[in-house]
Amino acid sequence: SSEESMRETALRLAIEEENRRKTDPNETHERSIIILGSKGVGKTTMVYRFLEKDERPKPTIAMDYSFGRKTVKSLVKNIVHVWEVGYLASSLVSVAMTGSTLTHSPHHTVLLIMLDLSRPEELWSSFEEALSVIRNGLKMSYDTNTIQELRDKRAADRKKELERGVDPFLMKMCIIGGRYDEFKEFDLSKKEFIGKILRAIAHNLDASLYYYSSKDKFLVRRLKDLLSHYGFGSSFMEDKCTDCEKPLMMPAGMDSFGRIDLQFPQTRPSAILDTIKQIYVSRIPQVSRSDESTLEDPSNDPNFNEPIIDRLRMQREEEISVLLNDMMEGRMSKIPVPDPI
Repeated sequence: SSEESMRETALRLAIEEENRRKTDPNETHERSIIILGSKGVGKTTMVYRFLEKDERPKPTIAMDYSFGRKTVKSLVKNIVHVWEVGYLASSLVSVAMTGSTLTHSPHHTVLLIMLDLSRPEELWSSFEEALSVIRNGLKMSYDTNTIQELRDKRAADRKKELERGVDPFLMKMCIIGGRYDEFKEFDLSKKEFIGKILRAIAHNLDASLYYYSSKDKFLVRRLKDLLSHYGFGSSFMEDKCTDCEKPLMMPAGMDSFGRIDLQFPQTRPSAILDTIKQIYVSRIPQVSRSDESTLEDPSNDPNFNEPIIDRLRMQREEEISVLLNDMMEGRMSKIPVPDPI
């Protein structure tokens, strides 16, 4: 009947519009920001400031998801999805990447790597681990066609020819140097050296670089504007600052290896990060963080205090302890397993 065909046509058009909305590389009302990096550097505090949450931030054990809305002209709401990865695992990054594709094209996702400037002896290790997790997360999330589309879109968005040695990451990326309030007290030569290293890795990946401190009103305001730019498409002043006595600011594509003046030998773009690493770790050896590689038990964290659950858990642990003792002393051949309810 004509009524049925009209219904089918309307359904088909709705599905086409939905698919177009999810795959359009240019137009969107929804975007995602995936945040990961150094432990305890203030990622959650930064997100809460951006989304204007009044709650007290709690440590992110695995991953947190939050979102924000902003009404623009014609009463359309722009939506930002914020995925904060607390525990560096490719599977969690993949969850964020695939989750974001439910509402928009992967072209509208930005990766934020937040590093702790106050701990130079862990800075490269943190960066390397975060980048490795992101690379593996990409492979788990997207097929070869999508990865090629991401590569092509990055090339199409380029405003000028690439400098030799630049190897753009598949997705937009920004490196945030956190705890600048502590870092600024460092020796001048150390600040200059670390600044050059961070500018070099950002430039190699065609990423932006910004220093940040939750204790500096200007830096809080600027980072909030940057996240609004990434999350809502708001305008953002792309200022530059390379003075090592001030917080660094370097939008993607606006630096050059010549200006950075790190003086490393010419090599293929994909090998430059290794070269930069050797320069950095030869001056600032990295400490082992093996003690942090295991996920901490949240039951010991006062932020996750649940009296009833804790009491039941303690009771169950005591019961298990008694059963184990009985079994060890031969009073019981095996631990009884209750029938399923």
